[in-house]
Amino acid sequence: MTPKPVLQPPVFFERRYMAGFLLRLSLLFALGTAFLFLILFTVFSRRLSGDYSSVFHALRHFAEFLFPIIAISVLAFVLLVCGAVAILCIYALHKIAGPIYRMERALEGYVSGDPVRPVFFRQGDQIHPLAAEFNAFVAVLREDRKRWAGVLEHADRLCLQDQATCRAEMEKALAELETLLSKYR
Repeated sequence: MTPKPVLQPPVFFERRYMAGFLLRLSLLFALGTAFLFLILFTVFSRRLSGDYSSVFHALRHFAEFLFPIIAISVLAFVLLVCGAVAILCIYALHKIAGPIYRMERALEGYVSGDPVRPVFFRQGDQIHPLAAEFNAFVAVLREDRKRWAGVLEHADRLCLQDQATCRAEMEKALAELETLLSKYR
């Protein structure tokens, strides 16, 4: 008994693309954290100068200006990191949503009656297996259309004879077309 082949799910995104995206995302968070650390370090590493009473007074009123410093630092961190992550995500989505949008336009064109055309993606776009599968489907569809047209042309040529032959050939052609179209149900 031969073992059944194990079907693997298609890999739509290149591993290098996913690793690069995660590396950029990690780098953005690391840079944001370093920026936050730099702000907080510069604020809190100042030396307290003066005698005991001035140092005590500075430490006693330290809480009054601590909240605004931390709030501004965290806000700067969030804005910096969120802005950079948003830009990175827009770039990543452009590489994924762009091909899907082109596929959608191709299918809408097909539905509206335009000729079926293969879809090609830009260099660096993801989901290339989807384009390959769609283009294979388009090739099969073109071959099927040729067969359908051939059946109808053959029946049409035989219709030039008498009416009984025409009717028989048209019925035969319709039965053959129904068989050919049954795989699309």
